[in-house]
Amino acid sequence: MKNKLIAFVSLMAFGFAFAQSESASSEPTLAKPAPREHRGFYSNVSFGAAYNWYNNSKEEHDHYNDGYGSDYRNRDVDYFEYNGGTFPTYEFKFGVALADLIAFHSVFNLGFYAGTIDYGYKEYRVFCEENEKCPERLTKDKTKEMESSDGYNFRTYIGFGSTIYPFRDKNSALNGLFLGGSVGYAFFITMINGGSRDVSFNSGTAFQVELGKDWWMNDHLSIGVSLGYARTGLVWNTVDSHNDDNVISLSFRLTRG
Repeated sequence: MKNKLIAFVSLMAFGFAFAQSESASSEPTLAKPAPREHRGFYSNVSFGAAYNWYNNSKEEHDHYNDGYGSDYRNRDVDYFEYNGGTFPTYEFKFGVALADLIAFHSVFNLGFYAGTIDYGYKEYRVFCEENEKCPERLTKDKTKEMESSDGYNFRTYIGFGSTIYPFRDKNSALNGLFLGGSVGYAFFITMINGGSRDVSFNSGTAFQVELGKDWWMNDHLSIGVSLGYARTGLVWNTVDSHNDDNVISLSFRLTRG
């Protein structure tokens, strides 16, 4: 009887240990997919409305000598100011989510905007006889009465960033609230309808920030909304007053993972 009791207790202890082991192994790991948690493969597609405005410029220099001792230096600056909107704009993210807390992902978005573009320019000239020092002079200024035309702008961005989900309690009303950000590179080209210039284009390093909320639809899919802002520092032959590009957006999201 004593041996049977010992065997029974041993069997119960083994069964309890095995059950605990199975339970522990079923717990989600750092990146193992789990119901209604951000772990493992992460993907997101967003679409919505966006408004884009930029101040772009192009500075060109020309320097030559006529061969008879006279030196010519010319500087021309074109100024472009654009405002336009689009619906829809698209964005895609792919990466990995860890610990139901943070996702690391690539970012790619694009939009085709319709709006207006104002164009003006300034001309600076220097003419010097041999061995003279001459100041640069503004000879023409067309920035006070800028020419306005329709402009159709294609803008795209590619980068890498993260999305943070700080509220992990599934019973909390704040569950699904997120803050995202990324850094990357943006490029745009604007076709000008009529006017004295055909195109405005530029590019530069950019950043994006995003605030929003997701709601779980099933164990692995969620829908949400977000408000975003992006800014680009333009780099191609620009002047200080006209070297930035900005976008604000309101998007609807579908997220897996």
